[in-house]
Amino acid sequence: MSDEITHGGVVTSVDDSGIGRLTISRPERMNALDGGAHQAIEDTLAEWSTRDDVRVVVIDGAGGSFSAGADVRGFAERSTEGGASGFTREQARQIISGGSALLRAVRSVPVPVIASVDGAAAGIGASLALGADLIYTTARSYFLLAFVNIGLMPDGAASMSFATAVGRVRANELALLGEKLRASEALDAGLVNGVVDDRAALDEVVGTVARKLAGKSAAALRLTKAALDAHTMAGFDAAIERELEGQTELLQSPEFQAAITAFAGASK
Repeated sequence: MSDEITHGGVVTSVDDSGIGRLTISRPERMNALDGGAHQAIEDTLAEWSTRDDVRVVVIDGAGGSFSAGADVRGFAERSTEGGASGFTREQARQIISGGSALLRAVRSVPVPVIASVDGAAAGIGASLALGADLIYTTARSYFLLAFVNIGLMPDGAASMSFATAVGRVRANELALLGEKLRASEALDAGLVNGVVDDRAALDEVVGTVARKLAGKSAAALRLTKAALDAHTMAGFDAAIERELEGQTELLQSPEFQAAITAFAGASK
């Protein structure tokens, strides 16, 4: 196995069988994603996408969470630069562009990507998980499109990926109500491939699936994934663009400004 590399709160390695492992390791923040973590994930996946020895990618989170979403620490301070309206348009567009770039990086990986979800997958963390090709979870895990709860809309192509996975009506429920979808419900809805009891069992099943994939024809996997994506992910780019415009507007809204101000006060 190659040596582990830690950068921006992300730990990465590639083993001798070609399994690339990317672990978000910010457990003190429930693996919430800040700019450094975003960049580390994007850089790693871009580099792995060019390597013939990387045959499958596993994305997971350390310390009992997959990812709680965007790390909003400092949002309140940054938003004051825009005055009473909160973020300037330039700031808002830069923020949402980060989530878009993250999911583009995941979807640009030509080999299968597995999400190993233990605990919370919320906000952009839920989008990240749904960007994978295969998803396995522990029984205590949940998915949460929390955006509407703070005056925002889904991003990271979640408006497309959740609807594709569970259908329009169920996706509407998740996105409009902003309530948790538990692992067992996610399995019933067709959102995930499997649910196991605990982290040890999750590591075992994900490891088994990753090794199976790594042992198959790399060319066959790439072409099969591309063919499936052409149908199931056809709306990806359009979703990203709609979300970019909508979220840029909403990040400047009084509702979001009030939400992050309240968050900042509660976290002191």
